[in-house]
Amino acid sequence: MPSPGGYNGGMADEPKKPGVSFCAMVMASAALATSPAAAQQIGTPPVQQQARPKFVIYSAEADAELGSSLFRVLRDKDGKPTRIAKAESIEAAAKSEADVLILVMTSRQKAPKLDGDILEALKKRKIVGIGWGAAHVFWQLGLEINHGACAGLVPQSTLKVTKSELLGTPKAADPVPIFAEDPDEVELEADERDVFWGIFCHPRGKDAAVVDVVARWGEDPNYAPIVRQGNCMLICIPVPATLWSAPYANLIRNLCLALRERKLEPFALARRELTKPGTYKFKLAKLQSPDEPFERAFYFRFDEARKITARLEHEGSNNVMLIFYGEDENGMHYTRKNARQGGELEITADISREDIAALGDRYWILNVTNFDDDAIADCKVTITVETP
Repeated sequence: MPSPGGYNGGMADEPKKPGVSFCAMVMASAALATSPAAAQQIGTPPVQQQARPKFVIYSAEADAELGSSLFRVLRDKDGKPTRIAKAESIEAAAKSEADVLILVMTSRQKAPKLDGDILEALKKRKIVGIGWGAAHVFWQLGLEINHGACAGLVPQSTLKVTKSELLGTPKAADPVPIFAEDPDEVELEADERDVFWGIFCHPRGKDAAVVDVVARWGEDPNYAPIVRQGNCMLICIPVPATLWSAPYANLIRNLCLALRERKLEPFALARRELTKPGTYKFKLAKLQSPDEPFERAFYFRFDEARKITARLEHEGSNNVMLIFYGEDENGMHYTRKNARQGGELEITADISREDIAALGDRYWILNVTNFDDDAIADCKVTITVETP
């Protein structure tokens, strides 16, 4: 009797020997039929286990061209093609077995609000985010490299790669051109402000110890279009790879490979030193100074309802801003005061228990910024916190 599955094995014409049951024969022949050798004999190739992809790419519908163009860039260091998968959603990308997630989301629209379990899954992954929408995903994760820290800039065509923890010291000091062609002749479908933007990250600012800056804009060095925080990297230049110069393509490829090879870190949010009530005196540099900070931030958290008052006195500058807000998506209690001709500024906010619960583990922020291009600001901030 032929064995199930069509595998004979030379047993069909032989008499059945005593002591061997039919069930035993079925089990034995089934095992043979499922073995690689048996599969070859019956013409069925053995099932090969597919290797885990190195990258998985999710791109929003409007970003299909940029997402697809990455396949030609993401090659191994020896130039061989890299195993890359595609995901139809952020959720699918988060569940992928790929080493690195690449989220291509360039629209200025906010990303969909992600469920808590998806956010927890993303916190355990290495992620490359490209575009403003990806920066909004990073905000949902609680990272500093988010859309709220971004600003649109005048059109620029080169980057300055800096010393970073991810790549180390640059091998060359030459600026990296973004475009393969003359930038003045490149036609971009997106608005310029959607292309030329970056994270505000002063070399000596509040995020200097939190954000690993990989590249800064050549003409606006206080703004960084390529940054990393923990396991996540943000690229703020949403143009298709078909327009990239070879040096820029090499930079992006090396960054993605370096992130893949980097050991996964435990997810951690930035920890800020909390401000105590009192008086603080300090100087702020001229606007856009690359050497000294021209802004200062104060951070607060409250366990009970409180009334906070901040009064700013200043000299020297004719354009100073005082701002207070919560780090939630809508900037709770957002209040901004400007002084263009000197004078005191004062902000008062009543923080309720409901406000505190809604803010969660994020901070309340008081910020002072000098917007004067020609003068240093001498500042004195007095902060009081009372029970309402």
